[in-house]
Amino acid sequence: MKYKLILGELLTFFCGIIAEGHSQVRTPMQTIIAGLDSIRVELKIPGMAAAFMQGDAILFEEGFGYADLENHIKTTANTSFRVASITKTFTSTLIMQQVERKNLSLETPISAYGINLDNTHITVKNLLTHTSEGEPGTHYQYNGYRFGKLTPIIEKASGIPFYQLLMENIVTPLKMSSTAPGISLYSYFTFTRQNKSMIPYFETAIKQLAKPYALNEKGEIVASQYFDEFGAFGGLITTIKDLLKYSAAIDRNQFVTADTQKEIFTASKLKNGALSPYGLGWFTQTYRGIDFYWHYGQTQGESGLFIKVPSLKMTMVVLTNIDKLSQPFPLADGDLFLSPVGQLFYKYCINKDSDFIRLDYHLPVQTIRKSLTTASSSYKDFYSKELVTQATMALINGDTIKAKQFYEIYASLNFNHTDTLPAGEIIAAIQNADINQDLTKKFTLSKPMRLRVYGVGENCSGDFSSWCDYGWIEDTSGKTIWQMQGQPAKHAGGALKNQKIDQEITLPAGSYFLRYKSDAGHAYNNWDSPPPDNFFWGIILYNTSVNSSGN
Repeated sequence: MKYKLILGELLTFFCGIIAEGHSQVRTPMQTIIAGLDSIRVELKIPGMAAAFMQGDAILFEEGFGYADLENHIKTTANTSFRVASITKTFTSTLIMQQVERKNLSLETPISAYGINLDNTHITVKNLLTHTSEGEPGTHYQYNGYRFGKLTPIIEKASGIPFYQLLMENIVTPLKMSSTAPGISLYSYFTFTRQNKSMIPYFETAIKQLAKPYALNEKGEIVASQYFDEFGAFGGLITTIKDLLKYSAAIDRNQFVTADTQKEIFTASKLKNGALSPYGLGWFTQTYRGIDFYWHYGQTQGESGLFIKVPSLKMTMVVLTNIDKLSQPFPLADGDLFLSPVGQLFYKYCINKDSDFIRLDYHLPVQTIRKSLTTASSSYKDFYSKELVTQATMALINGDTIKAKQFYEIYASLNFNHTDTLPAGEIIAAIQNADINQDLTKKFTLSKPMRLRVYGVGENCSGDFSSWCDYGWIEDTSGKTIWQMQGQPAKHAGGALKNQKIDQEITLPAGSYFLRYKSDAGHAYNNWDSPPPDNFFWGIILYNTSVNSSGN
């Protein structure tokens, strides 16, 4: 069964209250509440709950849309949601409790716990910081599967099941009355048989649980199912109210010492001295002198965002019953401001600079263009991310024209006359490669030829060894003659994952196929992050016997 969102008049209301210079004046909280519901509508999210706390004051706890579309049950502040990877922050707390109790060391190899991930040098800390792939500690690569290997480690260190440790050390001490792990029935009955006081937590969490939804291939909302799983990686059921309790407990160092909490919130340092965007179970990000600690959650039927700014005593929590709050946006890259919710939070809660423009992107495109063209360049990076995010949301709603307009504004802010492609005689080219493409261009050389290969694609591993979008050359037998993988690459502008290859090769006379393949993410006119210079995405072969110049 498919459903339509009931918009009412709220979207129109939102468009009127946050326009720059509009006669109606609203508080930042009113603006955020309206903005969140607008984001919900644009991302086709059936139900959303959100809360904001500053110090001891809860400034709002709101429900938007429907927890159950079929039965017309509205979302409230008491609606419970599965929160996916937001669970990882709880894992971090529990692990560091074991460290403080001397039951566990972060430097212990995971092989000591019988875990084999093809490298005996991987430590507990490598799993906790997402630095276990390749040579441990050399690069960050978000990996929920590997993070999940912390489950048996913490169970061996504590001597009890992970879900029991969670309930006894965090949930019940805080009276998080609508929170419970999404464990199997067997585990539930085994646990509650000996711990009957835990039954109300499970009953309340399940009774109030929002139904899960998804978007089908036509972009329609359809019923979905939750994954039946729980562990260090995810699977917790909770509410916005309970997460505020948890956040407040972190602030008062109820679980671990202040020094340990500082360690949790410290970005991990890689072997080359660079900082990762991830600490111990939390994303850590500093923007314009302000530290943000946050985590997103996303899997089938669920997504959420949990943001803390301790220096301003702020916490915001947003939970939904579909994956769309996170799924279109590459939050695993570690940038909160690629999320429309993160952008909203920064615009109306954090930034107080009079030079900063708080644009309503529902205004006419020409108004947006004019405002950004005359805006201070000091916030160009933020505006650029907003434009990419707005284009993504336009594409979700099938508005390719509006998405293109946002990309054009992005180009006017970021590209200049020096951002040009190489010049010269083109032998073969695949350009403007969109998502999910497997493209081929045949070409023939009548004699041996020296060629310049210029290719841009997505390098999707932390050590830049693996490409998601890439090109290569085959002969007529299908044998790979040359490929972008393994070649020296440079940044192509925009997001760091935009990488380019620019080198010369020699091919003998004969027929060949120029190939290019892209995945379901970041690609031409479907950018999920700041795009490369010129929006070029593909591969071109130039005849170097003709004078050429370029990047």
